[in-house]
Amino acid sequence: MIKILIPVIFSDYSLNALNFGLTLAEKFPAEITVLHCFPIYEDRPDQNIPNGNTGSESRTSWLSPEQQDQEVRVKLKTLVEQKLVAMSVDQKANIVLKYHFEYGYPEDVIPKMSCRENYDVIIMGTKTKGETIKELLGSVTGDVIQRVTVPVLAVPAHSVIDLSRIGKVLFLTEFDELDYFSMHRLIRIMTPFDTEIHAVHFCHKREDSNDVEQLERFKQYCESTYRNHRILFHMLAGNDFVKSMEKYVSENQIDIIAMTRKKRSLLHRWFNKGITRKLLFHTDLPLLVFHS
Repeated sequence: MIKILIPVIFSDYSLNALNFGLTLAEKFPAEITVLHCFPIYEDRPDQNIPNGNTGSESRTSWLSPEQQDQEVRVKLKTLVEQKLVAMSVDQKANIVLKYHFEYGYPEDVIPKMSCRENYDVIIMGTKTKGETIKELLGSVTGDVIQRVTVPVLAVPAHSVIDLSRIGKVLFLTEFDELDYFSMHRLIRIMTPFDTEIHAVHFCHKREDSNDVEQLERFKQYCESTYRNHRILFHMLAGNDFVKSMEKYVSENQIDIIAMTRKKRSLLHRWFNKGITRKLLFHTDLPLLVFHS
C-alpha cells in the first residue's frame, strides 16, 4: 500500500493537489492522509499562512482562537466527507482516505509526520501557473522539500491528471549513485501506469567521453533491472539549459518532470542562474523531487 500525505489550506491550489492525488492514487491500494496545520496563536502575512487562508479571512479575523480552531476542524472533516461521497468506484475500492488536524506550521509539522508515519510521497499544491520554481526557492513548499526525506510532488494550480495519458516522465539525471535510488522510487510510483521514462542528462555546450560512458552504464543498469519498463536515454547538449529543456518537454509531450534534490547540485546551479521564472513558467507540469 502506498502512503500519501496531502496538506490542504482550503485554497484552490491545495484542493487541486488533493484532487490530483486522489486521481493518481486510484491505481494503487493507497492510504491518503489529508493534513491541515493550524498555528492559531501567531499571526502571519497572508502569503505565508498555510492555515488560516480558508477563503473567509474577513470572517476569521474576528473569531477567537477557539472558534477558529473549531471552524477549521469542521471544514476539514466536511471536505474529506465530501471527497468520500464523490469518489469513483475505483477510488472507493483502492483508497483509504483519512484526515489529520495538527497545531503548528506545515514546514515543521510535515517533516515530523513524514518521519513518524513513513509516507511514500507528499503531494503539495503551488499557487499559480509557473509558481513551482518560486515555491521551491523560498516558501512553505520549498521549506518542506528541504526538510523531508521522502519524495515531494509539487502540483501547479492549473495542473490536471489524465490517467489515460500519464505516459511520459522526464527524469533529470547526473548519473551519480543517488539517481539510481531515485529511479527505483520513480519506477515504484509509476508501476501502475503505462509510463515511458525519459532519463535525460544535460551537458553544457557538448557531451564528453565521461558523459557518454556514464550514460551507457546507467542505461545498462536500468535495462537489466527494469526489464518490463520503457526507459529512454538521452543526452542534451547546448548553451541554454532552459531552452533545451523546454524544447525537449514540448517535442516529447512530457507529463511530469522528476529529479533528485542534492546539496549544491544541478537543482541549485540551474535555479540560481536567473532562470527561476523561466523553466516551468509556461507549463503546468508537476515536479516530483526525490531526496538524497
